[in-house]
Amino acid sequence: MKWLGYPTTLALILAVTALRAEQTPDPDPSRFAESIAQFARADQLHPSEKGGIVFVGSSSIRRLDLQAVFPGLVALNRGFGGSHISDVNYHIENTVLKYEPRLTVLYCGSNDLWSGKPAFQVLEDFLEFKSRLFERLPKSKLIVLASRPSPKRHSGVERELAFNYLLRIEASRDPRITFLKGSSDRFFNNKGEYRTELFHQDRLHMSNAGYRVWKEILTPFLAD
Repeated sequence: MKWLGYPTTLALILAVTALRAEQTPDPDPSRFAESIAQFARADQLHPSEKGGIVFVGSSSIRRLDLQAVFPGLVALNRGFGGSHISDVNYHIENTVLKYEPRLTVLYCGSNDLWSGKPAFQVLEDFLEFKSRLFERLPKSKLIVLASRPSPKRHSGVERELAFNYLLRIEASRDPRITFLKGSSDRFFNNKGEYRTELFHQDRLHMSNAGYRVWKEILTPFLAD
């Protein structure tokens, strides 16, 4: 199945406007109570120094084997699968802020869009995340990985592109934020087709090859 590439500016504006329409209720963040409790237990067993790197977000983060993809990197993985940015915001104290990271890597938003949330609603959740992070840690940095379409959810590709467009604009307004579009566009070939080798057999999550793309685009930003 082909991906038609980025729409024209006019088409994108029309798509974003349409997606702004009616907001969708947030799911119950308490469904992740056990995941958050597991993080707390891990902290008790292996206390982490503050001022490091935290990865947070949905299943693409949760499934990320930090030591396999980034050997030697000292970082925490606080992803919980199926999460929306609204869930990350609800649990931000226990997944991000308590560690006072110098750098946070966020990948989230795809589940939000797939559940029917308009792009602007998801953007508002991102702005809340950004505001709460920088209010507590004004000198920290934030890397935002572009939302990645997948073969399984191809019908939502325009929503993903609209959201990424909005994220890119917001990132350009704050030098503390780096938006990495490669986590989206690198998953297509020059014909606009999905690079199927970068996807897990479920056609939704990333394969090991997909994570190697993340390694390539993230590594320059993870050094001290």
